[in-house]
Amino acid sequence: MNKVSKNDFNYKKDIENDDIREKIKIIIKRNKEYNLRDLSRTLKKNDAYLQQYLFRGTPKILPEEYRHRLAKILNVNITELTPNWLKKFSPEEEIVTIKNIETDSLDNNYISISQKLLFDADFSKLENLFFFQTNTNKGMVTTIVDVGIDKYTKPDLYLLHDKKNFFLAYIEKSQVNNSKMSIKPYLETFYPFHISSEILKVSGKALWQGSKIFQK
Repeated sequence: MNKVSKNDFNYKKDIENDDIREKIKIIIKRNKEYNLRDLSRTLKKNDAYLQQYLFRGTPKILPEEYRHRLAKILNVNITELTPNWLKKFSPEEEIVTIKNIETDSLDNNYISISQKLLFDADFSKLENLFFFQTNTNKGMVTTIVDVGIDKYTKPDLYLLHDKKNFFLAYIEKSQVNNSKMSIKPYLETFYPFHISSEILKVSGKALWQGSKIFQK
């Protein structure tokens, strides 16, 4: 088997990176709804970020999170924006892109996460997966929820909805009254309470939580 030298690999990598840039230019040109400045802002970057990436080669490749966001916005498959050399190191089929359950705006509306972290998720129904963010005194916590689970199944963390606001709460059956559920809000600024199991409405079940992982 022929060995590929480091110089040959880097040359091929640069060619593939350039091909992706040209492809993005064509996609953006066809889609007149967006310009480079607006797209850069949706990625939470400075106005010239995509201009520099596409025409100056800085950065050499788009970071994973931004490639996924850009693919969603431009309505293309993420593989279209991923050079072949990178696919070998980070298979895209192991990454899922999830929408914010609270907003329809484009800014910070999507995150990408490895399927391996969501071992309880049903990926055949990806449309049921959303993320929800909570501000705590220790920083921002991101929670992945499955809205396909719309009723209590076992003691666990669930997403509830009250007066147009989402909130997380740990739910279990009341130890005092079998007909009631014990609700302990995730944020300690809210008091625990009990509610009849018949009127409890669940918006989703938490699958995963984390902090800092999505910070750039």
